[in-house]
Amino acid sequence: MAYTNYDLLTVPQAAKLLDTQDTFVYGLIRKGILVPATRSPQIKLSYPSLVAYLKRRIPSSFELVAA
Repeated sequence: MAYTNYDLLTVPQAAKLLDTQDTFVYGLIRKGILVPATRSPQIKLSYPSLVAYLKRRIPSSFELVAA
């Protein structure tokens, strides 16, 4: 599924997108690294916040080279 800047993702959806466990995403929220867009009735994260998190995690010297 392609996401847009307006999409809100549940924790399980975000975990799947990040290829990790739900508990890891909850830990990022608890530490304040990811800030939920909504908390009630369900925690949801904005797609742009996940993209920003990934950009912070990738080293600036990282270069993808096609095989």
